[in-house]
Amino acid sequence: MSGWLYKKVVFAGTFDHLHEGHKYLLRTAMKLGEQVGIGLTSDKLLAHKKNKEKVQSFEERHQALVNFFQEENTSDRCQIFPIETKEGGADKMRDLDALIISDELSVVNNAFAINELRAKNGLTRFHILVIPRVRSEDGRPLSSSRRREGESFDSLKFIR
Repeated sequence: MSGWLYKKVVFAGTFDHLHEGHKYLLRTAMKLGEQVGIGLTSDKLLAHKKNKEKVQSFEERHQALVNFFQEENTSDRCQIFPIETKEGGADKMRDLDALIISDELSVVNNAFAINELRAKNGLTRFHILVIPRVRSEDGRPLSSSRRREGESFDSLKFIR
């Protein structure tokens, strides 16, 4: 018997300026799934994002994830792939057991919509695992948006 709850889980995001909030969610994903798919938002999908000129390129974000998984010694269990749509392919993945998401309302709503698409595609629904975002001592979630606006998280205390 393995130590994981799921054979395959997926977690997706932009992962811009990889921070402790991202790392916490990624570590949680690695604890839950034997195999972890990481959907990395493509530059194309970010075309309408606020302050998009400050968002790191796909290549920079991809390399930051690769470095993180190497440091965590989990590279052999994860696959990073680009996503071009808000579904990220999860609506068609046959071997997907669970989708790991943050507690942002829009993300939660999207997860339920993807599960509906899976049912329409004749696939089983996946489990939706909502992981609360890491918050700074001011009570606000850590976010890349805050980083792009010039905030530093280096000296903040985190609340999980």
